[in-house]
Amino acid sequence: MRVAILADIHGNLPACEAVLDDITKSVAPDYIVAAGDLALRGAHPRETVELLFSRCHALIMGNTDAYLAGNYLGGAYRERDHWKTELLRWTRDQLGDALLQQLGQMPFSLRYTPRKGQDLFICHANPRNLEESLDPTLDDHAVRRFFTHLDAAACAFGHLHFPYRRRVGRMLIADVASAGIPRDGDLRPAYGVFTFTPKGWRVQIRRVRYPVRKATQALTARRVPGGPLLIHKLVEARYRHHNALMEAARRHSGLPPPGPVLRPPPGASGSRPTLAAPFENSPPPEVDPSTLPLDMDGTVTGASPLPPDALNDLDG
Repeated sequence: MRVAILADIHGNLPACEAVLDDITKSVAPDYIVAAGDLALRGAHPRETVELLFSRCHALIMGNTDAYLAGNYLGGAYRERDHWKTELLRWTRDQLGDALLQQLGQMPFSLRYTPRKGQDLFICHANPRNLEESLDPTLDDHAVRRFFTHLDAAACAFGHLHFPYRRRVGRMLIADVASAGIPRDGDLRPAYGVFTFTPKGWRVQIRRVRYPVRKATQALTARRVPGGPLLIHKLVEARYRHHNALMEAARRHSGLPPPGPVLRPPPGASGSRPTLAAPFENSPPPEVDPSTLPLDMDGTVTGASPLPPDALNDLDG
């Protein structure tokens, strides 16, 4: 059994199309699942949701889907005069009543069972709720409390927009997101492929190219509320604590620290090789969306940190 899972698409239609095309051409899974946060924050919420409903075998609810459907509100979406409240209203108008009703009826989670005792559990943020992120920097004790009640061999989730995988006891868990707004320093959309083998579940995180500038231009052209900040986040593609997240994710995956070994120049004596610093401590310059190529494939190395009041955006 093979299950392709994309999450946190956030109305980014060009990225969604690229991911679904890659799934069809390169993965050929038995099932395609959209794991929540389908529409809010993008320029094409209706088109993206319609595409996902037409191409996916199953869809589950994310926190922003619940906000749109009116199930409840979280974070700044509860504030009357915040730009996110205006964004919520605009997105609801774009979707219309029928699609909003469909979003509100999506399940919290689902399972695939290739063999007894080998369930793959899929949810949006974690197996308990739609809001708390499974940050790779969490220690084993903090992570285990989300899984104590879960009887499964593997768990796929999103919400953090930072793809990584780790083990919780014998359970394989993986953040497969984000297909719409990656935040791990790589502009390319991410999604996960879980494959059941004779030795159990295996997961692959795949990245695809897509026209980033098309997505940023649409946010401006369609006058999406909060457009400049949404563009900033899209091209910044990282959190303020990016270094800690990267180091923790690599540790869980058993990978060595990033950065090549710097050899001493020819003729130098008594010098020892040193590791190149993987990240700079000082903030690099701002990223200008207009400078992005139409078919962007790579990582963001130039971005300045956002102000503190704009950094807590896990509510979508």
